[in-house]
Amino acid sequence: MKIGIIGAMDCEVDGLKAKIENMQTETISNNTFCYGKILGKDVVVAKCGEGKVNSSVTTQTMILKYNPDIIINTGVAGGLHPDLGIMDIALAQKVCHHDSDTTPIGMPKGYVFGLDTVYIDTDAEITNKIEESAKRVSKSKILKGIIASGDQFIATNEQRERIIKDFNAIATEMEGACIGQVCAMNKKKFAVLRSISDGANSDSTMDFPTFAKKAADVTIEILLDFIDNL
Repeated sequence: MKIGIIGAMDCEVDGLKAKIENMQTETISNNTFCYGKILGKDVVVAKCGEGKVNSSVTTQTMILKYNPDIIINTGVAGGLHPDLGIMDIALAQKVCHHDSDTTPIGMPKGYVFGLDTVYIDTDAEITNKIEESAKRVSKSKILKGIIASGDQFIATNEQRERIIKDFNAIATEMEGACIGQVCAMNKKKFAVLRSISDGANSDSTMDFPTFAKKAADVTIEILLDFIDNL
């Protein structure tokens, strides 16, 4: 089984790249794909850059060029659920676009044309295996639910409350729903693993730079265990 892993920032993927044996690299569409083996498993790892277009291009390229069996989006997120604190774990059961709004023409908020849905399901088996790894290697709280994506850094309570109200999301970030949408279009299994770096509120601009690297390190440790036990 070949595992594709995509993160937006260096801190979300560098720890994985460092573990790739006999690593080779290839740059396509301004993205560098690193491939080889981690703990005996075939992997391809890429930093996509922040945002929806960047993550979509990287995911489609990864699928067409490297054909992974599964794709995992990893990194940090803003916590929305009251039970999720900084360094806790959010695992997506579904993903959605919180900044997509075609309600003026009769569609629900977040509607995805082509897939004709608001919520895109992650792969339950992969998600459960990641959860098992999280329980083995981390003492952080783990919560599964909806993760909402958008081209916005959420830094006000008004933004936070809108996403919770509209989508009942437990966490928010900028890539997961796009990666999920591309995977669904290509019939690829996917999962989204996020560690909470901030509260998606008025403190986020201070908390994110303070905790992003530490939160990302948690996800890397979880993924290494997941790969080892896959």
